[in-house]
Amino acid sequence: MKQISPLLLLLLLWPMAAFALFGSSDDLDRCKDDKVALELKNKYCYKDKVAAETELAQLKTQYANEKAGFLDKIADLEGQLEKLRGEFALLDKTSKREKKDLKTRIAELQKTINTLKAKSSNKEQQLLSENQKLQKRIEKELGQLKGENKKLQADHLAALAALKALHDEEISKRDESIRNLEEEMASLKKLSKDQQNELDRMKSQGKELEKKLSSEIKKGEIRLKRFSNKLVINLDDKISFASGSPKLKPGVKKALGKIRDILSNYPENNIMVEGHTDNIPLKGGRNKDNWHLSSQRALSVLRFLLDKKGVDPGRFAAVGYGEHHPLVSNDTKENRSLNRRVDIVVIPRIQN
Repeated sequence: MKQISPLLLLLLLWPMAAFALFGSSDDLDRCKDDKVALELKNKYCYKDKVAAETELAQLKTQYANEKAGFLDKIADLEGQLEKLRGEFALLDKTSKREKKDLKTRIAELQKTINTLKAKSSNKEQQLLSENQKLQKRIEKELGQLKGENKKLQADHLAALAALKALHDEEISKRDESIRNLEEEMASLKKLSKDQQNELDRMKSQGKELEKKLSSEIKKGEIRLKRFSNKLVINLDDKISFASGSPKLKPGVKKALGKIRDILSNYPENNIMVEGHTDNIPLKGGRNKDNWHLSSQRALSVLRFLLDKKGVDPGRFAAVGYGEHHPLVSNDTKENRSLNRRVDIVVIPRIQN
């Protein structure tokens, strides 16, 4: 048997090997899309992390600056206290010297008194009494001065203690703020994953709504808007209600039934039904004003959506905004028609 050359064998087997290794071109495209999605997801999570770390760094810098300021104030007060202690010591030294001088003077006066007593005269007795009064006054003033100095020293010590307590309290608050921020950063990392899951679920729900409501969307009867954190289903006024009436037209109920079936498959979402009008005041009728009309229309849509077993009413709410949330200005007939609407707003459990 004739042997096949290695080169020929490689050429024969290469298509099978390439398919096994790399798959089809569609598989390669899907890999690229998944990679781009993952890179975008990592990019936004990284931005959140960088923002939080930047805020933490700023807080730490602010804390260090305030701590340095408190330490400077404490050092300044300690310097003032030390100065007062020096002044008090000098005053005490001066007082002792004056007291010694007074004792010497008193001794001399006592000697004079004794001499005067020996001579005994009314005038001399008067001088003796005045000298005794002078001695008592000087001793009293000296005692008051010592008391004032002690009180001043105690006040400064109390102020220093209060400042230290305030400083310790501020440090405790800053430490707690840092701990809270670190906990928020940890929560942010976890929340970002949950948010992405919710957004993926919302994207899937939007695609399903677009598919089942394609005919209504093409006719302009229903408009579907996607936002980063919610999905808005806009019901056109022309197919929903008669002029000035809150009663649903029969033609819109089929589309609302489709919407209700899809929403019931996503029990994790919250649903807000919003009623809106143009700015033309109502004249007569059962509705008092545009507030009342918009609220009644929102309730009509809400009751229809809840008219199915298995739908959780706790996830639904209705609100009337009247004329105060227009999509466009009410300066033309066409614009006013756009503003007369009911929006079904789908909100995921976890917001951005």
